[in-house]
Amino acid sequence: MQRSKTALVLAGGGVAGAAYEIGALCAIDQLLDQLSVNEFDIYVGTSAGGLVAACLANNITPRTLLSVLDSAILGIEQLAPQHLFALNLPDILTRARRLPAALADTIRRLFGEWGHFSLLDLVEALSVGLPTGLYDTSGLDAYLRTALTMPGRSNSFRDLPHELAIVATELDRGERAVFGKPPLRDVPISRAVCASAAIPLFYRPVRIGDRDYIDGGIRGTASLDVAIEAGAELIVCINPMVPFDNHGHAPGQSISDEGMQFIGNQVFRTFIHAGLHYHIKQVRRRHPEVDIVLIEPTSKDNVMFADNTMRYRTRMTVARHGYETVATHLNEHYGYYHEMLQRHGVQITNQRITNDLRKIAAAGDDVRLVRAALAAGGSLHTVPADLAHTLAELDRLLSRLEQAQTSTAS
Repeated sequence: MQRSKTALVLAGGGVAGAAYEIGALCAIDQLLDQLSVNEFDIYVGTSAGGLVAACLANNITPRTLLSVLDSAILGIEQLAPQHLFALNLPDILTRARRLPAALADTIRRLFGEWGHFSLLDLVEALSVGLPTGLYDTSGLDAYLRTALTMPGRSNSFRDLPHELAIVATELDRGERAVFGKPPLRDVPISRAVCASAAIPLFYRPVRIGDRDYIDGGIRGTASLDVAIEAGAELIVCINPMVPFDNHGHAPGQSISDEGMQFIGNQVFRTFIHAGLHYHIKQVRRRHPEVDIVLIEPTSKDNVMFADNTMRYRTRMTVARHGYETVATHLNEHYGYYHEMLQRHGVQITNQRITNDLRKIAAAGDDVRLVRAALAAGGSLHTVPADLAHTLAELDRLLSRLEQAQTSTAS
């Protein structure tokens, strides 16, 4: 049976979201038979999902990405805090020069409008001295540019073997911008990823040409319609951000009791999740012939809700959690996915993820063994994780070559 045109759509979610997606992709890769997540026809990424999608479209496997979260491997430097959190120092200094004048004007207004001048007025008056973002994406741009210009990879949308679309938001018009499609096809992939990932206030807007771009999630965290316009008939969508169901909390442990950060976290997740599910509902109504596989945490997943989405130190914990929860879900609903994917000419097997889950459980809290298991696709042994990964990748490539030769011979 001829395989349908497939698409992988990855939503945003900061550092934690990218780590969850990488873990989930490792599980999906283990489920697929005679196909890998690097062999989808179309990739669409938003924000952190754009970073992961750009790597997948360049044939960087999810197990390589998992290793890169923790160490350098196969010539790719470890993704470290300096690549993600480069201070927006020039803008901070430039804007700070406006503070004395703003403060003087605020004092004049305070005396002239006494009784009518609120705290919000004060914040607004002093905001001219605030930077356009705490951090700059220049470090991420340089890191990605280096990784994507290595032999066998490309930082150009035109040179990729698969279709890639990176979604951002044009700041001045508030409209969606799709890099990889005309007229934004000639923008370097690394630059497009930075534009898509420029979370407002956290990162300064990314200027490309004469236009500024910010996080693509502002216009919707996952653009399934972009994949459908490219001809996708089977879409796998991964969304790391869901609101937390805390209704059965103990006294004094409601979300509001936890303070502003938790309230903001819940609001952000609710906004993202509601928009995505409305989008999926509309897509399914308009395109009933398209099957959509949505992978996301459950509403009771306290691991995904517990930390700030941009916290770097929890990345490996979240990646493992993503792998285990998604692999368990795929295992439990294997019959459903087997039937759906078979209609599209995609074969799956749950033997590998069943074996992985058993061995990861046996590893317990031994970080070294767990990392080796994930990087090597379930092979628990005492060799270094990067060597285990390299051997696993070699085995995968040899298996593909053997399958291709068998297919040609028949």
